Amino acid sequence: MLLPFQTLRGLVAVLGVLLFFRGASADEPTLYEYVLADLDGKEATLAPYKGRVLVVEFFATWCPPCKKDLPQIAALQESYPPEKITFIAVSADGTTDTLRNLPGFLKEAGLKIPVLVGGSLFVDKYAGVDKLGSRQVILPQTYVFDGSGELVTRLVGEQKSKKRTLTDELDRLLKGGAS
Repeated sequence: MLLPFQTLRGLVAVLGVLLFFRGASADEPTLYEYVLADLDGKEATLAPYKGRVLVVEFFATWCPPCKKDLPQIAALQESYPPEKITFIAVSADGTTDTLRNLPGFLKEAGLKIPVLVGGSLFVDKYAGVDKLGSRQVILPQTYVFDGSGELVTRLVGEQKSKKRTLTDELDRLLKGGAS
């Protein structure tokens, strides 16, 4: 059976769109390839943590719930072996003024986990925060990635049960549980 020209043209157009979008996602960095910065402004990636469960806490200095959340996340870290689970905080602060506030904020929060400053692409991809202000910012956000970099848990905003949820998920991952 021969397809009418219009149908064939439509199928070719759909195939072209699918190939375009498939190619676009192939160029997107993996979790371990995004370039962030440490507190000294040096480039940093999450590549050293490949193979470990990774808990990433997105926060900002202007976020009151973050001030309560960060110490809880840091305290949770002490319950897990660092060679298997790594906790990292990523600042979503994007302006010079808020970045200047970062050292004082971290000292006040008593944070003892590594802190990175999120690059725009990384923060936008994982926290849904656009530093240009075109999206609503909801912080804090906590992400749990398995050892292969796959997102297994995402907790958005302030949550009373966050510690319990994270404990359950991390214990499951340590036992080798699948999502």
